Amino acid sequence: MEFITGTCPNCQGELQIPKGHEKIICMYCGREMDVKAAAEEKRHLSPEERQKAAEALKAAQEQFPELLFSVKDPLKDFKKSVYEASFRAYEEAQAKALQAIEDAYRLSEDRESLLKELVFGFVEKVQEQLDRKKGKRGQEDAMMNFNMCLVVYVNPALMDCNKSSGRPLVEELLRQWKERFPKTNLKPADFETINGGFKRRFCYITTAVCESQGKPDDCYELNLLREYRDGYLMKQPDGEALIRHYYDIAPTIVKRIGREGDARKVYEGIWKDYLSPCIRLIEAEDNEGCRTVYQDMIYALDKRYFHREEERE
Repeated sequence: MEFITGTCPNCQGELQIPKGHEKIICMYCGREMDVKAAAEEKRHLSPEERQKAAEALKAAQEQFPELLFSVKDPLKDFKKSVYEASFRAYEEAQAKALQAIEDAYRLSEDRESLLKELVFGFVEKVQEQLDRKKGKRGQEDAMMNFNMCLVVYVNPALMDCNKSSGRPLVEELLRQWKERFPKTNLKPADFETINGGFKRRFCYITTAVCESQGKPDDCYELNLLREYRDGYLMKQPDGEALIRHYYDIAPTIVKRIGREGDARKVYEGIWKDYLSPCIRLIEAEDNEGCRTVYQDMIYALDKRYFHREEERE
């Protein structure tokens, strides 16, 4: 379905209008209007409204970075059993900041420029935080946490709570994030997608291995392994329990591998010893043989990077 952008003549809210409709109801104020009137409506602020818009922008600029900096350990509650509760608590704690951003966007005469200005200031604050970290390792750890926090808290909260500004703000944020930090490759995802991804979408370790080899997220190898997981392994008697255990430990394992100076070499070993054999077995339709290798990988990585580190901590 194609959409056109319009503005509600009553409340000035931005509307996404499906083509082919003659009348619509504003999602903000509930007023019915002609599509033609909404599509042609332009925002013209009075001096008082401009003052309110300037105040809203200042509040948004001050509070926006806290959406990221308030989360100290984004991996801590990124588990299926607690993620939803943790995310809802985050939304509640950041309600004031989220509303400030929405207010600034809805009051602005030039929303595109506002988004660029708001995100630029946000990214500058992130860069300042990174510059304060000592050494390459400290910066890499901080960057990993920032990326994780954006993906599982900031972006989905913006899209979940801010019906007008959320999606365009996330898109502008990821565009500028990529420009400033070229090694990142983050994608927008809402809460439902992420929460459902514990079972369906994410392959943390295999994705990290493939990324270390320059392979995209939709490469042949990743898609084949995902299809095996969802099409075969999930349907086995203990398959779901095995997958659940994998997703409980995998994010922590990836983070701990990232702390090592030879992370690329570690990923090369995982590819050679486990993932490449799995792919060959799937191609040969030896699903049980792949299952054995998959279990061996989980056991070995669990022992080396999860329980060993837990004992040290």
